[in-house]
Amino acid sequence: MKILIIKNKRIGDVLVASIVANNLKKIYPDSHITFLCYDYAAPVLLHNPNIDRVWQINDQELKQGLNLFMLAKELRAEKFDLIIDLYTKLQSQIISVLSSSKKRIGFDKRVIPFAYTHKIPILKNRISDYGKAIDDRLNVLRFLNSDVPLDPHPKLYISQNEQTTIESLLKDKGFVIGKPSVMIGVLGSDPTKSLPLTYVAELIDYISTHYDVQILLNYIPAQRPLVDKLLALVKDKSQVLPEIMGKNIREYILIMNNVNVLIANEGGAVHIAKALDKPTFTLYSPYVNKEHWATFENDHKNESLHLKELKPELFSDISSKEIKKQTSELYNHFKPEKIIPRLASFLDKNLTS
Repeated sequence: MKILIIKNKRIGDVLVASIVANNLKKIYPDSHITFLCYDYAAPVLLHNPNIDRVWQINDQELKQGLNLFMLAKELRAEKFDLIIDLYTKLQSQIISVLSSSKKRIGFDKRVIPFAYTHKIPILKNRISDYGKAIDDRLNVLRFLNSDVPLDPHPKLYISQNEQTTIESLLKDKGFVIGKPSVMIGVLGSDPTKSLPLTYVAELIDYISTHYDVQILLNYIPAQRPLVDKLLALVKDKSQVLPEIMGKNIREYILIMNNVNVLIANEGGAVHIAKALDKPTFTLYSPYVNKEHWATFENDHKNESLHLKELKPELFSDISSKEIKKQTSELYNHFKPEKIIPRLASFLDKNLTS
């Protein structure tokens, strides 16, 4: 059986969606699985033994109508027996409806007529401790086979050669393998998902003062000017190793695999750390629905905090659209003194040498 999974979205979304591929190999052991995703998200699927082919596409190129139809034509020629569209937007609907596949599964949204042969309802609320994002994807799998035990955990796969190479790089930059370490995601994917830099600096100062740890910063090279501004605000930089950073997603994965815990704004970095079985402390943007993305928080290793939990009155009688417009103003209320008690408890439980 030839299966196509479509998830042309961000890194965290693709990693979470990979549980569908992992479990499909249990349902259809002899299947050949192709995973369609954006090229920048593909590194989270590298070495996954449950995915036979990663079909990478460029998000900007796909926005051009001709390229979309050319892609649909190429995919149609593959003659997939089953298409599972975990994106369910116009692009993926067009691919699905033009595929000629007899079985096409997508979420029950407003879709092109006949895009899917089977529509899976989107859950209104989470039904497990895994988180709603996981529950929705498990629902797709249960439709295909309700008898097979399902594994809800996204996984990342690292080769021995990659591990050896990254250990050498870390040592060269002053990282001590085995000494407690903390990775801090200092910036979100965009300003609306980023705690103010002054607040991040205060959190770093607290950690430096109370814990003997190596502090690494997660950022991309283009964000270095902002990181320099952050470092200028940090009082004691003696424990911070700012030169250790992932130049790309794969490098971040390898570095995170050698770090004890992650503290970060909600996003792909958090899902990567969880897939590596690393404890995470996540700070949610005021406009992000925590119930949807707060995965695996039944485990003490994963904790998170949303401003709504600290100041619910700020969110009364305000629409989600207005919340997003007021994100910057709302972030000002997400003060470090409110975060630190929860953060300290998390670090006390999870920092080990």
